[in-house]
Amino acid sequence: MERRELEKLTGTKLMELCLEKYPEIQGVSGMKKEEIIEAFIAEEVRLGLRPKTDALRPTGQTVSDLKAQIRLFKTRRNQTLGEHDYEGLKEARASIKRLKRRVRKLREGS
Repeated sequence: MERRELEKLTGTKLMELCLEKYPEIQGVSGMKKEEIIEAFIAEEVRLGLRPKTDALRPTGQTVSDLKAQIRLFKTRRNQTLGEHDYEGLKEARASIKRLKRRVRKLREGS
């Protein structure tokens, strides 16, 4: 599903879809709608069903959006570390670093 299609769904339907399609994502019932969308897309990127460029939202993000993405990548980092998937670990760390740079740039600009 495209990001636009996911954003049109209600939070409840999105949660049900995520639980049905990717039960390995933990904490979905406690996430906000945007967090579920990001987790859904991150999982599809991890499985190779979606290109990496779809994982990040377009520019114009807020600090809270970026921090939510950082939290998602930190959970992915912890999962890959436990699975001994060092290539995935490297990607997650690079993504966290990139997002932290964006947060710093946004804070410096304001």
